[in-house]
Amino acid sequence: MPFSYEKITTHFGHIFPTHVKELCELLIVLRKQFFGDLDLMLILAIIGSRALPARQTTAMTYQEFQASDKPATNVQPINIQSVAECSGIARETVRRKVNKLEQLGYVHRDAQGMLKITAKATTELTVSTEASVQYLVALSASGIAFNKKESE
Repeated sequence: MPFSYEKITTHFGHIFPTHVKELCELLIVLRKQFFGDLDLMLILAIIGSRALPARQTTAMTYQEFQASDKPATNVQPINIQSVAECSGIARETVRRKVNKLEQLGYVHRDAQGMLKITAKATTELTVSTEASVQYLVALSASGIAFNKKESE
């Protein structure tokens, strides 16, 4: 059964504790992987969301996502200014953090200043991706539990 706003708010007391616990676990992993800098993680996530938009991933398996040779079709270019506008982080801060992401080998900037995620980011940040999957599994299990209670 899909989760709607109404379903979640009706069963809020059941799902919220799981969400908070699992979100904390996810943020702890992300914070460690990004040297205590969650803005760095957010900027990388925004760049990645443009490189692999949701419409391209609907039929993608986890293994296909993790593959370093996945095709990048319909990539929507993004630059530092767009990341700043999207995130609400100051442009100069975004620029510094993109420079750090480039030094880490997680982001490539082309001659026009457009940004994209590298295969190295996918490979080296598997721990973060796994933590995200575990977060989604926990939320799903919580939702399944309240759906079972509802049908009884």
